[in-house]
Amino acid sequence: MIVNRFISSLITSLRKYNHVLIHILAWVVYISLGTLKGVFVIPGYKLHILDVIVTHLPPVMIFYGHYYVLMQFAQRRKYRWFLPLAEVLLFCCMMNVYYLTGYVFLGIINPEAPIPAFRLVNLLVGTFWAYAIYASYALGYYFAIQAVRRAKQLKNVELQKLKVEQEHLQAEHAFLRAQINPHFLHNTLNFFYAKSLACGAELSEGILTLSEIMRYSLESGDDTGTVSLVKEVEHLKNVIRINQLRFSHKLHLDLEIKGDITGLKIIPLVLITLVENAFKHGELTDAGYPVKLVLEVNESRTSLLFSTYNKKKKGPKELSHGIGVENIRRRLNWTYNHNYQFETGSSGENNEFYFTNLYIYFNDSKSGVTTQTLEPDINHKLKMI
Repeated sequence: MIVNRFISSLITSLRKYNHVLIHILAWVVYISLGTLKGVFVIPGYKLHILDVIVTHLPPVMIFYGHYYVLMQFAQRRKYRWFLPLAEVLLFCCMMNVYYLTGYVFLGIINPEAPIPAFRLVNLLVGTFWAYAIYASYALGYYFAIQAVRRAKQLKNVELQKLKVEQEHLQAEHAFLRAQINPHFLHNTLNFFYAKSLACGAELSEGILTLSEIMRYSLESGDDTGTVSLVKEVEHLKNVIRINQLRFSHKLHLDLEIKGDITGLKIIPLVLITLVENAFKHGELTDAGYPVKLVLEVNESRTSLLFSTYNKKKKGPKELSHGIGVENIRRRLNWTYNHNYQFETGSSGENNEFYFTNLYIYFNDSKSGVTTQTLEPDINHKLKMI
């Protein structure tokens, strides 16, 4: 067990530092080949490990120093003018490094090694030659890395494009399938409505209301993706009415409309989603705390507020993933950008009440509707729909 954990940890570490290990291996191979050449080709060559390491230290520094300079200045247009200055500074630093390794440290590390007489011209030419070689290696490595990154980015873009196309095809297929089933159901409901007229007024009313709900779901939305606010409110009333019929008019809720809603348009099925959320999670049979729905349009007709307020249902809660609320946020953000506010939360001493406030601002206006959270009012007059 311990051995398996050690091996697993080792593999994880190797994967994490994979690129570092590749660089180390590449330099070991490069230095080893140069050292083997000296051992087998140069007569009288004596291998000194520390001498080999110190000798190859400047090339390594040139390679990574030049690569760092390219990464810092070559990719940023406003800093590209500093690239020549950075190269000159790096070259001067490498001259000092070559001086220290070739004339100072060499005698300390390997006393047997011959130390050449110092000449500035030789140091300058030697440094320039080494700098040109290893800076070229770094330049090639830089362009190779950039090419790999661009290839990955293009691949990701293509995959994202393919994913979007697949989602689009799936959405079209789902839309066509959804169109067939509701149309069939809508026509069937009209048939049932005609047959139910002789059976009872409440039954025929329920079927007609359900048929209107289906028709609105099929036909909602014009070329701009919006609907008349009046029709959206009618749809909301139909959904409330059908639920009242289901529960024998025992549901307690209050729908209040303030202001002139004619001529205004919003994206469809947003208000009803909030109402359905209240139906699903709210306590609808408590006459003391009815579900409150308020739609308010300000006098200048530049903004609207739709609020829901309900007491939370006691007992077992229905499973909810928050998909409806999250879908509302995405649709509002896509359509109205920053010209809306959507708030949800709990209130009351024990957080027993839940509220939602949706503000939509027309013509980039954010004035006229007072931000408020509905509070329960026991004595509020109920409007049974």
